[in-house]
Amino acid sequence: MGEHRRWVILCIGIAAQIASVSALFGVPFVLPELRAAYGLTIAQAGTLAGLPSLGLLATLLGWGVVIDRYGERFTMAASLLLTALALLLLGAVDGPWGAGAVLTLVGAAGGPVNAASGRLVLAWFSARQRGLAMGIRQAAQPLGIGASAALMPLAAEHWGFVAAMLLPAALAVAMVPPVLLYTGAPGADPPSRAPSGGVGSSPASPADSAADAPGAGTAPRPAASPYRHAAIWRVHGVSMLLGVPQFTVMTYALVYLVTEHGWSAPTAGAVIAATQVPGALSRLLLGLWSDRLGSRLRPVRIVAVVSGAALLGLTVSSAVLPWAAVPLLLACLVLSMSHNGLTFTAVAETAGLAWAGRAMAAQNSLQAVSTTVTPLLMGVVITALDGLDAVFAVAAAFCAAAVAAVPRDRAGAAPPP
Repeated sequence: MGEHRRWVILCIGIAAQIASVSALFGVPFVLPELRAAYGLTIAQAGTLAGLPSLGLLATLLGWGVVIDRYGERFTMAASLLLTALALLLLGAVDGPWGAGAVLTLVGAAGGPVNAASGRLVLAWFSARQRGLAMGIRQAAQPLGIGASAALMPLAAEHWGFVAAMLLPAALAVAMVPPVLLYTGAPGADPPSRAPSGGVGSSPASPADSAADAPGAGTAPRPAASPYRHAAIWRVHGVSMLLGVPQFTVMTYALVYLVTEHGWSAPTAGAVIAATQVPGALSRLLLGLWSDRLGSRLRPVRIVAVVSGAALLGLTVSSAVLPWAAVPLLLACLVLSMSHNGLTFTAVAETAGLAWAGRAMAAQNSLQAVSTTVTPLLMGVVITALDGLDAVFAVAAAFCAAAVAAVPRDRAGAAPPP
């Protein structure tokens, strides 16, 4: 029963995160209608698209304390309901300032679903399955973005910006009953299988192997703060650096296809949606690879190198190989999203179950710094250098910085199979 239940809970966590992701990151796919509704430039609309990340940044650490204290079920249900209510407020505000305030509120409400569902994975899956399970769970982000890219431009084209934003609100409401019914059902307490949380400790130690066994019911051991050590901060830093190219490509891909290549917004949205399937698959496969390799961080370094090279190719493709621009853009969309599951798992394993809610909330908070600052930074780049090609070059520089920042494999490494 426990084996069956853990996969059911994983599926519920995925669906809940898809709802949250659609609300938080669906705005870039309705930028043309957002611009038309409020008379905005591309840079101004991109800034509004980053405001949910500002809300994330302001509240995620607090949500992490709530997760560790009150559990995943309460936190996820509350977040989904508050997200839906915030999205409904878009119909009651006028002007870009009001819309910006509501989008910030959406981010403040929607953040903890990612950390809470990640904590469920940490609690229910052993270290030898955790890379795969977290990769599957992290696939919810590209799946949610793909659903948004496919559906929201169509809704926005027919009914406008506000109506399109009601789609993630409806999905969030629909996910509340499954979260309440299954993630906290009586007798469903997960086995404790977390490492002690010491930075550099391996989950494969004898004591942890006993706690790792299916059905183990021992309480998590008290753990000192992992933030007294540098390794977990470096993993956070890598996530922040790689978040810049990820959010850059996601924010400007549709606008790039429309303005630079003459595509219609629905067509561009459908193609971007199609890239989310290989993007989700890449997270799953990289998680499985990390389980077999015994390292979460070596694959992250490789992904950062390849992503940076693809972004540089995209930068020069318009002048050198115009026919390659669109394939390179699609490759960048896939590559830029593939690292998340690995860094998220590395942070969770380094922190241990006792600190997992706070550590994963901190991970999301620091990523929110990237997603908040990225549209502002790239708006300046577009204005100063007059073109979208320049933003891809800047994003490649962040990939290079991430390669240098990836710590050695001892911290956050998976145990060998």
